[in-house]
Amino acid sequence: MSTLVVADPRGVYLAGLEWVLRGAGHSIVADCHRAIDVLPHVERHRPDIAIIGLDIADRQIATLSFRLRASNSALGIIFILQPKSEFDVNEIRALDADGLLLDGVSHGYLIECVSAVGAGRKWIDHDILQQLVMPSALHYSARTLTGREAEVASLVARGFRNKSIANQLHVSEGTVKMHVHHVFEKLHLGSRTELAWATFGEAADHPGTRHKGGL
Repeated sequence: MSTLVVADPRGVYLAGLEWVLRGAGHSIVADCHRAIDVLPHVERHRPDIAIIGLDIADRQIATLSFRLRASNSALGIIFILQPKSEFDVNEIRALDADGLLLDGVSHGYLIECVSAVGAGRKWIDHDILQQLVMPSALHYSARTLTGREAEVASLVARGFRNKSIANQLHVSEGTVKMHVHHVFEKLHLGSRTELAWATFGEAADHPGTRHKGGL
């Protein structure tokens, strides 16, 4: 189980996050209402992970990951993003996060993300991924992914193999292969590595390892 610092400007939402995380066996060593206040808590408590709710347009968070990693290079960083009509791939990469969730995420996704980041892997909400792979963001085909294709693409980008994806989604491995083929075809990609790079940047060429640089 991981030790966590949690931050969100909404008191009720913050309490809910803590309740879910504690229920899953994680330890909350500090909480705060401003993203900028996370840094002293990270320096003091040396947690495994910081979970921060933020508005991606807030200029104060532009260098937050850099400062957090400078304080604790082993820190896993998870951002919970407020919904937008569209996320820009450069905005996402600039966050330099290990995990990305969309506001209103389910309890299961929250715990899955924390578990993945705690194990040194990347994790991204497939709803965010679906917006990132829109043609306006990555200059791909005018066609968009279906919901299931986006879900499969998210798991592929996070390093899961077809058999594991099939087990998670309760479908056959052949169905997963079909979805992966459609994803590559629609996005004009040739490999799982290209999909991971398009989502997370160069550091995702080796899924399952945490990087210390930019996305």
